[in-house]
Amino acid sequence: MPEEPSMLSLRAFARVWLPIACFTALHYGTGMEHDWAHDVLRRMYYLPIVLAAFDHGLRGGLLAAAVSSLVYLPHAFSLSPGHHHDPGGGVDKALEVLLYNLVGATAGLLADRERSRRRELQRALADQQRLTRELVRAGRLSALGEVVAGLAHEIKNPLHALAGTAEVVDPLIPRDADERRMWDIHVAELGRLSRLAERYLSFARPSPSELVALDLRRVAEQVADLCVAEARGKGVHVELDLPDAPVDIRGDRDQLASLGLHIAVNALRAIASTSRPGRLRIAARIEADHALLVLDNDGPPLTEAERSQLFTPFYSGDAHGTGLGLAIAARVADQHGGSIDAENAGLGVRFTLRLPRIDA
Repeated sequence: MPEEPSMLSLRAFARVWLPIACFTALHYGTGMEHDWAHDVLRRMYYLPIVLAAFDHGLRGGLLAAAVSSLVYLPHAFSLSPGHHHDPGGGVDKALEVLLYNLVGATAGLLADRERSRRRELQRALADQQRLTRELVRAGRLSALGEVVAGLAHEIKNPLHALAGTAEVVDPLIPRDADERRMWDIHVAELGRLSRLAERYLSFARPSPSELVALDLRRVAEQVADLCVAEARGKGVHVELDLPDAPVDIRGDRDQLASLGLHIAVNALRAIASTSRPGRLRIAARIEADHALLVLDNDGPPLTEAERSQLFTPFYSGDAHGTGLGLAIAARVADQHGGSIDAENAGLGVRFTLRLPRIDA
């Protein structure tokens, strides 16, 4: 929702204050013999009062009604003999002033109520869009997981055979042979392929979560402990921001720590790309019926294209990355009945994991 415009804005001047001034000037300048003109002008005040209520709510409606009443009253009830005034009946004029304020209050209340309902609808629409994105992402992850699982399984079968053959051949190649260096590279690459296949399988078929009651603050502390050494090496200061009260959830501590570590490692790489010292802040807190694990970093901001693809499998801003770290993090969040998102906020870029909270 855009901010409510000021009563001193150019829009308010054109729609409220200028019409009130014009109607008042015409009122004071119209002869008493033109009683029909005074009847019309007296009712013209309703237009800026209603417009003020629509634009500014109850506050605007009452303020415009009060100003209209104050500028009209001297002309309506002048006590000086022979002084120019509104020739209408005294009761009619008094009721008109009362109606100015009633109309301003009623229209303002209705406008405030409509504005409040619009905000609720926008929040509901935003929630629905977020859920739709999560459902689409979950469907893609599920379909892709089946494909990746099949490919990784087929790759692992020949890898096992190659690894077994390598164990047999390895003792037959002397350590000082010219071919030994090439053989060591061959064995190392087999190991790398095996680890890569295992990583793909961990994405496709994540281990089942063991959900137990735990304090999310302990997870935040574990993530900080796991990444502090690498952060120190990259000149990044790690901060912990934890509340005094427990942040109770049901979750798998190891999986959640792994999720946080994936995000932290990506943040450290992003900060390192700026070639300057940086900060990584890890926080746990409560928001309504959700527990939040928040990781802020002051690395380069995300573009809209990066933000939309961030949790997509095999998408990586790092030329040496597999693009599975954040995708696995999203799977873990789904398994815990939560969600994870990223935005340009906080220190620079903020990742937020939302999990259902349980009562302490």
